[in-house]
Amino acid sequence: MRKQSNDSPKVARDHSFAVEKKAQTFSFRNFPNNPLNDKVTETVNRMGGVGADAEHKYRKSLAELSRTAKEVTAIIATEYEQLSSDQYLDRWSLVQLLTDLNEPSTLSALEQVVSSTIPPEKSEDPHSFSTVGEEVIIRTTAIEGITQLAAIGDERAREILLKHASSDNFSIKRAAIQGFLTYGGKDAREILLKSLPEEDHRILDIQRTDVRRVPQAQGGLHIVNRDKDELPPPDLDGKR
Repeated sequence: MRKQSNDSPKVARDHSFAVEKKAQTFSFRNFPNNPLNDKVTETVNRMGGVGADAEHKYRKSLAELSRTAKEVTAIIATEYEQLSSDQYLDRWSLVQLLTDLNEPSTLSALEQVVSSTIPPEKSEDPHSFSTVGEEVIIRTTAIEGITQLAAIGDERAREILLKHASSDNFSIKRAAIQGFLTYGGKDAREILLKSLPEEDHRILDIQRTDVRRVPQAQGGLHIVNRDKDELPPPDLDGKR
């Protein structure tokens, strides 16, 4: 549940939630009869699992998918593109799955998500529910996946972070800056100071926070229960 305050949402967790079951959210029309389809669906469903062994089961499913990471990435990336734009949580779940796989093969798909244009606000009451906010959450999750790859030494991931450090959206910009600052190498701060406008230099001193602490997208097939701290809300207009 989200509670609104004057300038940031707070997440109230009571360790209980509901999971809406659907017969099949993903079509996999480009990969018919591929045995990995069911495994992708199973792993996404385990993302919202409950119980003492829920995390273990999710990690086990991830490990099984990682054995065929390139093929799995192609399936997930294609399925993401075929989902309806308003399936925010289902889209987020696929991006989170790519992030949790933490495989170099996911980098292009993650970059494509971040680089895609954010559609104009569709909600009539964006203070209660913002479609732009949901889109930003999906993209900052992709930035987290790219950051994890930068952390294990992927030079292209670092280049992508630096590229999006100039994003028009503040939340995406901040996530990319902090990711590059942390994993861009010993000269990362100097590179950012030279490449960013002066008004963005303050972002370098904002503490980096795991994207999973952000209240996640609502609706769709999966409800994700993460006991995390609060964060400032996603930027809705690209400015601060």
